[in-house]
Amino acid sequence: MLAMIAMLTSGSSMIRWLHADRHWTQEQLRQGGYFALSYLLSIVTPIFIVALSLHCFIFAMLIAGFSSQSMICRAVTALWMITYAVNIGTILMEAMWKFATSLNHAA
Repeated sequence: MLAMIAMLTSGSSMIRWLHADRHWTQEQLRQGGYFALSYLLSIVTPIFIVALSLHCFIFAMLIAGFSSQSMICRAVTALWMITYAVNIGTILMEAMWKFATSLNHAA
């Protein structure tokens, strides 16, 4: 639970940092150069690490839930797994829809 709180806190502070430095970053990106690549890597890498850690945490919770002797715990874990899968599916479908509509608008 503490790991989950730490990941959410680091994610929210990263989002605050991105919003605070938006103007300065836009000025730097207009000038061109290598800054754009290093800036994008500095955004993508922490997001990737946080997402990977979150998924590992979720899978560990699923393993612990399904390994339990309690039928109630297994049922709650199954419900949680279904909810997780539906949420990930919804996010992916929304991303694909936005991508497909952006291709239609570009053509």
